[in-house]
Amino acid sequence: MNHELHQGAGTKLKTQEGEFLYFGGTSYLGLQYHTEFQEKFISGIRKWGTNFGASRKANIKLSVFQEFENLIAHRLQTEEAICVSSGYLAGQMLTQYFSIQQIPQFCAPHTHPALIGKDSVKTENFQDLESKMVKNGNRKCVLFLDSIDFDGNNFPDFPWLFKLDLKNVILVVDDSHGFGLLGDDGFGLPNFLQKFSPGELIICGSLGKALATPCGIIAANSERIEALRNFSFYGGGSPPSPAALQGFMQSEILCQEQLQILRKNIDQFQKEVVSDFQAISMPQHPVFTYDDEALTRHLYSEKIITTNFHYPLPDSPLLSKIVLSAAHTSQEIRKLTDAINSFYCS
Repeated sequence: MNHELHQGAGTKLKTQEGEFLYFGGTSYLGLQYHTEFQEKFISGIRKWGTNFGASRKANIKLSVFQEFENLIAHRLQTEEAICVSSGYLAGQMLTQYFSIQQIPQFCAPHTHPALIGKDSVKTENFQDLESKMVKNGNRKCVLFLDSIDFDGNNFPDFPWLFKLDLKNVILVVDDSHGFGLLGDDGFGLPNFLQKFSPGELIICGSLGKALATPCGIIAANSERIEALRNFSFYGGGSPPSPAALQGFMQSEILCQEQLQILRKNIDQFQKEVVSDFQAISMPQHPVFTYDDEALTRHLYSEKIITTNFHYPLPDSPLLSKIVLSAAHTSQEIRKLTDAINSFYCS
C-alpha cells in the first residue's frame, strides 16, 4: 500500500485509488500547510533569501542565527544552543565529538540511528544497558536516548532511568518528537529531565516535525556549546535556512494555538474510540502505536491511511501508528473513530 504523491501530504491524500484521509507522518501541529505559518516563512525568504550556504564560521554572519539560538536556549532552559541543518546532523555531530573526546558512549534500547556512531555501545534491553554502565564504573560516560520511543518505555515515566546513577553521566536526550508538544508551553521536558540529576544534560533533535522548521538543535551548557562551535561539523556544514528560523520565531503564538487544537483532537479521539482498540500512547502526545495489521487493512478499505512501514531498516519490525494532527477536523477524527469502532464491533 505504498503511494507516490505529486503534492504534499496534508490530512487528505489524492492517489490513483482516490482520496484518502491521512493519519500518519509527523506534522503534529499541522503547520506545514497552515497559511499563516507559510506567510511568515515567505516573508523570511524575502528578507534573508531561500538559503545561506556559507559556513557559520565565515566572516559574514547573519543575526537571525544568534537570535534563534538565544530563543532555543531560553525555551530549553540551557545556557546556550546551536543550530545545524538537521536533527540527524545534530545527533551525529555529538556522537563523533564524544568519540574524539574518547568518552564511552552508551545507547538506550530503541535509540534513533541519528544518535548511534562507530564507538557507540548498543544495548538489547534495559537490563543490558544497566549492566554495561555498571561495568563502566564511575568513569565519565555519555548516555544517548530518545525522549519518545513509541514503545512507552521513556516519556512520561522513564522508569529504567531512575535506576541508574547519573552523577558522572552526560545525558543526551533527543526530543525530536516532543518539541512543540510536551508540557504547558510545548517545551516542558527540560524541567522533568533535571529531576534525574545527571552530571550534564544535553538536549538535541529536529524541529522539523511538530514545529515544521527544517533545523537541528543542540542545547547545553556554555562550555560544551563553545567546544561544539569549534568542531569541524559545525564549521564545515551549512546552517539551516535563515528564512525558516525567522518564520519559527514569529510563530510562537500560532504554535500555542495549534497545540491547544491538537490536544482537543487527542481528547476527542480517546473519548470516542472503543476500549477494544489497544495502542501504546503517551499523555499529551498524538501518536498511537498498534500492532494489528488487520486494522490497517480495514482502515485502508475505509479510505484511511496510517503510518505503516518497516523502520528504520527493511528487516526491522513493522511500525504501525495512528497520528493525529491539529490540522484534522472534528469530522475527520469522527470518521477515524467510527472506522476503528466498526472493526472491533463487527
